[in-house]
Amino acid sequence: MKIILSRVFNAPFMLILLAVLVKIPLLFTGNIQEDSFITWRVAGNFVKYGVIGFNGDERISASTTHLYVFVTAFFQLIFGRNFIDPLLVFSGILFAVGSWWLAKILFPDEVMKRGFFVLLLNITPPALTASFLGMEYGILFFLYNGLIYFGLYKNKKWAYFLFPVLLLWTRMDAVIFLGIFFLADFYLKRKINFIYVLGGVTGVATVVGFNYLYFGEIVNHTITAKKIAYKNLMQNNSIEFLLYQWAYYGGLIKKYGLFSFLLFVAFLVFLSYVVFKIIKNKKAGTLTSKVILVSVLVFALAKITVFSLFKAYFDWYYWIPRVFLFVVILYYFLSVNTWKKKIVLLGISIVFVGLYVFQMLQSCTVGYMEERQRMSIAADINKDKVGIGKSILLEPAGIIPFYTGLYTYDEVGLVNARINDEMLKDEEYWWMNSVEKFHPDYILTIAKKPGDINSFYKMKPENREKFDRDYELVKTYPIARIHDNAPSVLKWIYQIRPVGKDYFLYKKRSEKP
Repeated sequence: MKIILSRVFNAPFMLILLAVLVKIPLLFTGNIQEDSFITWRVAGNFVKYGVIGFNGDERISASTTHLYVFVTAFFQLIFGRNFIDPLLVFSGILFAVGSWWLAKILFPDEVMKRGFFVLLLNITPPALTASFLGMEYGILFFLYNGLIYFGLYKNKKWAYFLFPVLLLWTRMDAVIFLGIFFLADFYLKRKINFIYVLGGVTGVATVVGFNYLYFGEIVNHTITAKKIAYKNLMQNNSIEFLLYQWAYYGGLIKKYGLFSFLLFVAFLVFLSYVVFKIIKNKKAGTLTSKVILVSVLVFALAKITVFSLFKAYFDWYYWIPRVFLFVVILYYFLSVNTWKKKIVLLGISIVFVGLYVFQMLQSCTVGYMEERQRMSIAADINKDKVGIGKSILLEPAGIIPFYTGLYTYDEVGLVNARINDEMLKDEEYWWMNSVEKFHPDYILTIAKKPGDINSFYKMKPENREKFDRDYELVKTYPIARIHDNAPSVLKWIYQIRPVGKDYFLYKKRSEKP
């Protein structure tokens, strides 16, 4: 067995292939992040209309990532409607390559450690989600580690210019990473890297310039829309809740509360011990590798803290930071700890395989729910043979608009700025105002029906009669029925952590001749 592993680990192609293959089962869970479908529809729109937008030829930066839109458009040109699986596999390959580059820095002459590092890192929950849930984070991890490997480690001048530009075209918040690694580079070289600065400035200037010239805005519309829509979303602004949110997004336990907070703090205490041992151990790693480890840790904690305090509610923002936390832990157990090596390797392998199974089950619960709810809603709407000529008001703007092709108004305004205009005019009754102004052919509401007590979909008493006259409830999609009919294992998980909410589909009544 050791001989076989040695041959696989010593062949980069085989190791990367193996790191991708172990993640392939995730494709069969049906779990794809909802917002991926927004980017994919924007890419499809670019292919079909030659316009970066969401609804026909309307320009809007509905996706948070420009580079991923172009990559997805390329895959759609090649594979057509069957692009999803090839694109996800491509993302998984990029992530695996990124982990390989990092492993070469941390274990330059230790084949077995390098191989186990790549494999174990790729089966952690955040690595699985970043690779195969459809978002741009496979590309992002690849670019992060490309800059680290070819820039800080190999000192290639071209890398200091190219990777910052590509990173900023992938996500503008990559500026946090670039800033921290600028300081790391300065510490190692004791001088300012002007090529690095030029790369960062060029990246910011080209993205901002493109946004302004093409969309008429400085930042992506998604940022503006979220700022407007989520202004009053979180009512609890206490320090206690913010700390719980910090632990929720920094850790793996998806539950707000004291237990999650204390567990995350305990993890950070252990992490501090780990970093201390890594720095003090003169036999493990070079100065460059230690600076890189500390830098990825600083980046991870900085992004988790900043984004959670700024009320960034989306879990995918934290996938890569969590991956880097695992990087530091893995390096410690593989290179620094003083326990018996075989026992340690067996122990961490068992733990990481357990985490792998945990994520697979979690993805199964989400995939099962999506298949029987939002995918089912899209199928029901498609029975009417709809397209861009018909419209829908709903949230979120992912799966259903992607598979129906409907002109879309979403409740956050990510894909249609007209909704944000209504929010600015009337914070309380913007939803009902939007219905009366845009007359969508379909309306999909979450959790409650329009006009119900404590409903998100507020309407004045005089609006209720008109709404009932104009729209009919055609189908209800109760989440409890999905949970009750789930396989026993999934049903047990749903009882611990319920996933999903009820949906109500309304259709505009046909006008009488």
